Amino acid sequence: MIRQTATQRAITAFARAAAIPYYRWKLKRFESLLQTAAAVQRGHLFEKIRRCANTRFGRDHGFAKIRTVEDFRRQIPISRYEYLSPYIRSVSEGHLDTLFPADEELLAFACTTGTTGDPKLNPVTRRWLNEYKRSWEIWGVKGVLDHSWMIGSRILQLTGPGNLSQTPSGLSVGMVSSVAVRFQSPLVRSFYATPLEVADIAEPTAKYYTILRLSITQSIGFLAGITPSNLLRLAEVGHEHRESLIRDIHDGTLRSDLQVTTAFRQLMSQRLAIKHPERARELEQIVNQTGTLYPKDYWQLGLISCWLGGTIGYQSRNLSNYYGTAPARDLGLVSTEGRHTIPLQDGRPEGVLAIDGTYYEFVPVEEIESPNPTILEGHELEEGREYFLMMTTSSGLYRYDIEDVVRCNGFVGEAPVLEFLHKGKQCADMEGEKISGYQVVEAVEAASRELGLHVACFTAVPVRRPGETPYYALLIERSVLEDDTIARKLLQLVDQNLIRHNVMYSGKRQDRYIGPWQLVRLAVGTWAKFIAEESQRRGTGDSQFKHPPLVTETAWMDQFQTVDTVRLT
Repeated sequence: MIRQTATQRAITAFARAAAIPYYRWKLKRFESLLQTAAAVQRGHLFEKIRRCANTRFGRDHGFAKIRTVEDFRRQIPISRYEYLSPYIRSVSEGHLDTLFPADEELLAFACTTGTTGDPKLNPVTRRWLNEYKRSWEIWGVKGVLDHSWMIGSRILQLTGPGNLSQTPSGLSVGMVSSVAVRFQSPLVRSFYATPLEVADIAEPTAKYYTILRLSITQSIGFLAGITPSNLLRLAEVGHEHRESLIRDIHDGTLRSDLQVTTAFRQLMSQRLAIKHPERARELEQIVNQTGTLYPKDYWQLGLISCWLGGTIGYQSRNLSNYYGTAPARDLGLVSTEGRHTIPLQDGRPEGVLAIDGTYYEFVPVEEIESPNPTILEGHELEEGREYFLMMTTSSGLYRYDIEDVVRCNGFVGEAPVLEFLHKGKQCADMEGEKISGYQVVEAVEAASRELGLHVACFTAVPVRRPGETPYYALLIERSVLEDDTIARKLLQLVDQNLIRHNVMYSGKRQDRYIGPWQLVRLAVGTWAKFIAEESQRRGTGDSQFKHPPLVTETAWMDQFQTVDTVRLT
């Protein structure tokens, strides 16, 4: 492990003594806001309406007439990106007053990962960014108070590309994680282990390798990535390339065969030229003793953060293999449009609604297609029920439906504690069974645990073909599951789990409207190729790629090379 000098220990002790009282005050203030969440939320709503009354959007939607929540809902429809895109496009062309008052500061545009379609733009204003950072700060404050010994250590945050393109008006377009870091305070940025430019390395292996080359010589206390797969891949790259990594650290070099630009090498030349022979010997000793080079042996992490729930959180169950006993805390429901929940405990895929900025509304899942659905504020939700979440933000989004389904797991004061389940489009319905991506993940994960299997990637696809009883296919690479008997047992357990937890599916299976599951085994390397191609198509890199546990179009599976099929009879 990396040892601190006496000076570093003194600075760390001072930082802890100074930071903890301040953090406690910040947390207490936030907790007091939660007690009056309804009033806080409405205050933010009407502030946005008043501030933007003279914008083009405000005039088009009669903001000047809005006095009540009922007025707001009558004047502005629940919308998706297509409705708002003409206004956002106008802003991107330089017409700020389309969505914002004249004194608004527009910094950049954030770009979605395109999970449910083409990437979309979100204007990053100074006001929106301050609200975004405020919610992140509360998340960090609670994390540090719960794991205070990591104060003074370095932060390693995996982010998406920061410079994907430019708008017609000349503003940069990047992933929100990089945009936020770019405008982070200099003090906080001084604790980051790697420079922002690392995020723009396009080739995944080169990116992860370079991140480790720059950070493995430092004392990392906090590690964050959006998806668990990013953190797993970081650890795997370090192990797979351990010999060259140790050699580079010893010699003060960066492998010449990495797909890294000359400009980046020049920018990092002084930093990379520093030799760390003692650290190289420590890493070499780890490999000699364990046969591996994993973070659990070369970093003493105070906290790991990524998504723990939803449709990709199952991958986090494998973090301990690489990161040991380091505690993990969910990032919360975070999207390009903002930070929506703030997890307050380790190991739980839920968080309290981030009430201090964006205004939220909710529609019960069963009413989303209704022409006149029930609209609720956060304090009106019912524990145990599922909802679609709508948002009104300081980035010019009004009653915006990002098609996320959340479940209310309780309350802190008047603020609901929400768990993200799945995207609304991740729901298959061949015969009225309405299986969600979240239910598929729960079923496959439970079956894998019972059988002692490690299933890193999979996708379920509803299959309806002429003359056949509809069924579900589970796509997995053959190397993960080669034994036919175990494969059939996995399918049986998945089927049984869905029967127990989805009454509509249970009825359709019993009545044989839906046939038994089939396991479609794919060639080794199929998923790696798919992820690389999808990341390239979207132009957003693999940092925030979310592997789909459920795809509702049968034809989607035709793109893959099938090795064979195992049927559950």
